[in-house]
Amino acid sequence: MNTTKVVLVSLLFLFSLTVSFGQSGQPVDVSANSLQAGTYNGEEVRRLIGNVVMRQGTTTVTSDSAYQYAKDRNRMEVFGNVHITQEGLDATSQTGSYDGTRRVANLRGNVVLRDQGMTLTTPSVDYDLDAKRAYYTQAGNIVGPDYTIKSQFGTYTSTDKVLSFRKNVVYNGQNAEVVSDTMAYNTITKVVEFFGPTTIKSPDGILFANRGTYNTVTRESNFRGNASIKTPDYLIKGETLTYDKLKEYYTASNKVSMTSIKENTVITGQTALYWRADGRSKVYGSPVMRSISEKDTMYLSADTLYSVENKDKAKKGTLYAYRDVRIFKSDLQGLCDSLTYNMADSVIYMSRNPRLWANKNQMTSDSVQLHLRNKTMDRMLMYGNAFAISQDTLLNFNQVKGRRITAYFNEGKMRRIDVNGNGESLYFALQGDTTTMGMNRAFCSDMRMLFEQGQVKSITFLTEPDAKLVPPHELEEPEKRLKGFMWRAEEKPTLSFVLASRLPKPAEPKKAPAKPPVKSKKPAVPKKKEARG
Repeated sequence: MNTTKVVLVSLLFLFSLTVSFGQSGQPVDVSANSLQAGTYNGEEVRRLIGNVVMRQGTTTVTSDSAYQYAKDRNRMEVFGNVHITQEGLDATSQTGSYDGTRRVANLRGNVVLRDQGMTLTTPSVDYDLDAKRAYYTQAGNIVGPDYTIKSQFGTYTSTDKVLSFRKNVVYNGQNAEVVSDTMAYNTITKVVEFFGPTTIKSPDGILFANRGTYNTVTRESNFRGNASIKTPDYLIKGETLTYDKLKEYYTASNKVSMTSIKENTVITGQTALYWRADGRSKVYGSPVMRSISEKDTMYLSADTLYSVENKDKAKKGTLYAYRDVRIFKSDLQGLCDSLTYNMADSVIYMSRNPRLWANKNQMTSDSVQLHLRNKTMDRMLMYGNAFAISQDTLLNFNQVKGRRITAYFNEGKMRRIDVNGNGESLYFALQGDTTTMGMNRAFCSDMRMLFEQGQVKSITFLTEPDAKLVPPHELEEPEKRLKGFMWRAEEKPTLSFVLASRLPKPAEPKKAPAKPPVKSKKPAVPKKKEARG
């Protein structure tokens, strides 16, 4: 009788392990050392014990033991040394579940997933065997041939080799470290694409943006949204920012700023170009330079600002400003059409109709050199048709002109003017601050004027002068002005004028090509007939 029962059980066991189930379109084959009946989570199951092997197409699942659901034998719970293989995929875990109908595997406990050179370790992972997509929701760590990636949540699609990550994402590769909130990484193209606040540390600098792509091989970048790149020399910001490593070329657009770390200057605008290898940068679209010091800030704007770094890295570079240049500082304002600022020597060169105002003094000439000390006016050299005007308390215009004028300053205030060559002056003598005593007019090759609190204190003629004092009752308007006098108070730039947005310059209308002159046709001259003999 006992022998009959054993034979019967063995036959049932053999039958159960050789039945195939085709609910997913592919049969599922299961084998094990032994079989027992039981329940799991309230459902009837078959307990498979010892060397459990499940095969479905190219997918194989092995484990120490398993529960196979009686009502849906394509569903299994697997325990101990779980191992799944499928066309290049190899995954192991402590426990898991497998649904052959939905083709989904859920692995739990010390999960290790390997796929052609990439290894994922995580406490748990869900894997879609048809889509070949793995998803984890607990801290995962991916190790590739030349990179590692950590994140809280992650998805990996084997077919297109794309890894997607969320929360506390950290990528480490040969050329960069990427820290992001949401990121995707293509294991074929080696391109990182991020969709949230992201910081990238690379040999090229520290990069930040809210959206964009970064090629970890070529180091090409395309950033959007509050983007910035910080190099040893510059901090570049913009809504859109690109970087070409091969050309060492940066571009930034929309709300751009370039901060020179060494020179403590900031240039803002709408578009910036930076050729890092050449040490050149260009900013346009209402560009403004702010030269910052402890006591004051100088604002300089133009249609275009162009900067060149000094080849000697220990020294500051040079700034060029083109067209409609405007300057504002608390003690100095200026206008011209072309400017060069040598920051290494602290010298500003102004040309093309330069006009300057220092406190109550107005200065014009063909060209100007401004010498700064600690970013404060120290000396001004005016060349060609130099003309200086100051207004006294009675609104008289003291004037001096010459071939060359040198003005000296103390803490930004004019203290002395030297005139060299063809000097002329008009100086009003006052009694106190209420009465004009007369006007001193002089012609002298070289002369000197001393100032006190912005007012002319005295004038000294250094060579033989031709001078006369005109009494107040003899003063007439034409005699109160030197030739070339022009008071330009309404042109004096304010800070708002210097910072104002600039409209694009209208394009000059193209001239129609001149019509070629019409050549007059001469009437044909009839040929003479030869006389016949």
